[in-house]
Amino acid sequence: MSQRSFTGLIVLAALLAATLYLWQPWNTSGDAPLKLGLDLQGGLRVVLQSDTPDPLPEDLQAARRVIENRVNEFGVSEPLIQVAGGDRIVVELPGLTSEEQDRAQELIGQQAVLEFRILNPASANKAETELADADLQPAAFTGEILQNAETSYDEFGQPLVNFQIRGADANAFGQFTGQNVGQRMAIVLDGTVVSAPTINQRISANGQISGQFTLEEASDLALVLRSGSLPISLHVEEIRAIGPTLGADSVTAGTRAGLFGALAVAVTVLLYYGPIFGSVLVVGVIFALLLIFGILAGLGAALTLPGLAGLVLTIGAAVDGNIISFERIKEELRAGKSLRLAMKTGFGNSLSAIIDANVTTLFAALALYQYTTGPVRGFAITLAIGIVAAVFVNIVVVPFLLDVLSTRFKRPLMPKGFYASGVKFLKAAPIVMTVSGILAVAALVLVFAKDLNLSTDFTGGTSALYRVSQETTVKDVRTAIETVTRDVAGTDGSSATVQEVQDAAITDDDGAAKLFSVRIGLGDGAAGSEPTANGGRGGFTTDLAEVLGADLLQADVVGPAVGADLRSGAILAVLVAFGLILLYVGFRFWPDWIVAVGAVLASVHDVGIVLGVLALINAEFSIPVLAALLFVVGYSLNDSIIIADRIRENLRRGRGTSYRELVEASVNQTLSRTVLTSGTTLLPVLALFFFGGSVLRDFSLTLLIGIGFGTYSSIFILAPMVVWFKNRQTRKPVKVQRRTA
Repeated sequence: MSQRSFTGLIVLAALLAATLYLWQPWNTSGDAPLKLGLDLQGGLRVVLQSDTPDPLPEDLQAARRVIENRVNEFGVSEPLIQVAGGDRIVVELPGLTSEEQDRAQELIGQQAVLEFRILNPASANKAETELADADLQPAAFTGEILQNAETSYDEFGQPLVNFQIRGADANAFGQFTGQNVGQRMAIVLDGTVVSAPTINQRISANGQISGQFTLEEASDLALVLRSGSLPISLHVEEIRAIGPTLGADSVTAGTRAGLFGALAVAVTVLLYYGPIFGSVLVVGVIFALLLIFGILAGLGAALTLPGLAGLVLTIGAAVDGNIISFERIKEELRAGKSLRLAMKTGFGNSLSAIIDANVTTLFAALALYQYTTGPVRGFAITLAIGIVAAVFVNIVVVPFLLDVLSTRFKRPLMPKGFYASGVKFLKAAPIVMTVSGILAVAALVLVFAKDLNLSTDFTGGTSALYRVSQETTVKDVRTAIETVTRDVAGTDGSSATVQEVQDAAITDDDGAAKLFSVRIGLGDGAAGSEPTANGGRGGFTTDLAEVLGADLLQADVVGPAVGADLRSGAILAVLVAFGLILLYVGFRFWPDWIVAVGAVLASVHDVGIVLGVLALINAEFSIPVLAALLFVVGYSLNDSIIIADRIRENLRRGRGTSYRELVEASVNQTLSRTVLTSGTTLLPVLALFFFGGSVLRDFSLTLLIGIGFGTYSSIFILAPMVVWFKNRQTRKPVKVQRRTA
């Protein structure tokens, strides 16, 4: 079998696998194979009410964390979990089937208090199903001693749960079980005896919980034991279907803008690279998208707006990798080589740049996945999958397609494009770097002095439920919100979350009314006007009801959707990613390790500038904006690595050329790639900015600023920095010898 045939089989297998997972002919439930998140599709809202009157705030927050852990382990992607009203927890779950909804409700509401209790001597011969609380001695240990729990099978193939004891409690538990050898010990979960085995020997490190479990029941038991027990008892107060948190209008506008941007990219690529190379690049990007969506569907992951930010970055990587290769092929064609030889040399010379640029981005994705949860982890998953798909397309699919086509077409039919030469980028370096440094420091000072305008994702806010007439739309509600908040200091009506809610119990039977949920952060100008649905001080919620002509059914103060652990985790992940990138790039470019430092500093510069602009214009910093900021990190690193890779290549070839001239030539040689990659990445973002609606504006603005400064810093920060350091390194001190009399 020839190499071309073997490669063709690999490409065909990848295509069939992705298509099958997206189609899923084995799926008989009728659910869409590719799940969408709360922000794009909506889902299910479950309100859990505390059984304890006026619970402590710290108990509610602890319960929120436990529920979040359970939902994440259950496999629900990017849920929204908030404390509401001082005695409730609101859980919003995206994209679940009816079976999964029932199972999730049981998991999130279960208190999961585990107890180990010895049976009274008089009850030693009772069956497990007959045991009651009176048959048991007081609890000797609780589930707090458990370190881990996982599902396994006994010798008869029956599911059971293995558990491990924490090291600090292993000795005490061992003494307890050693003293009670021969007696029965009941394992009690939420007051119900799960099993009551006889203790045959001392148990210190681990044990088993067996019973008449199904595999699903054993898995759920292990899950709740791993996540811990709820500090307070909760019950399900209400369940409602909800619309997308972005609002149906924003989803529609964003989809339209995305399609327009994709079309603009395709047209640009076809015009610049011609019918053969341009068409193959477009097919390659479509192939990458198919792979990404197929893998997401296979994993059961949900695609959300932060995930779309990761998708934009990976599609940019797929386009960029092909542009790098095509520009190298152009160079070989200009040198007079034939098409097939130019392709072979061009793809070979571009391989190291593609690998290095994508490995650094993959480090960032892996660090984010390891140290974060929720929407940031969703961004990381999509980014990691996209990077793998983009590299596969760049080094396998596109070369294969062009290899096949080159047997029929002997001419590339590729326009000349543009090629920069002799542009003195480093001439203005002292002034440019000074200005950039001042701007970056000023931006960071502004962020710390003014603080970012955090959204309700981070600060919490007000949530209200309205019953409105059937003809009322999401756009009508947004207009009314902007009217009410126009004169309220510190409140941005355009950032409100508006969702349509379905609950037949409180809508009219004749369908003449529908429900809308509104969540908004109220600034200082609204202080003292916290909402109540049953009289009270009124304020924003009652004013909005009056403008809409609606019935205010419920109003609450809700806590943040993002805990401090996710914020600190995101910061830690970025620091770890920068550390890994420093090590990798330093190793790859040794002894020019300064390239690694320059790439990271350029990325820090870009993030600082973006944050400063967001603070200056008082843009709202939400979870999608955080994802866009992480995009900036990846994009900036990618841009810097491409130029650094050309510098490394020229160092091996440029004998007799000064380091400054060599770096200047490298920037010129990669300029066409830099401009085209930035342009193709900017096109869909520009479409989103102008046509995506107000809800997506801060998200797309962050992307725009990041792409602009990411391109700028790779040329005017990285290149001058490595030249300056090299000059310092090669400048040798002059030794002066003193004469002695």
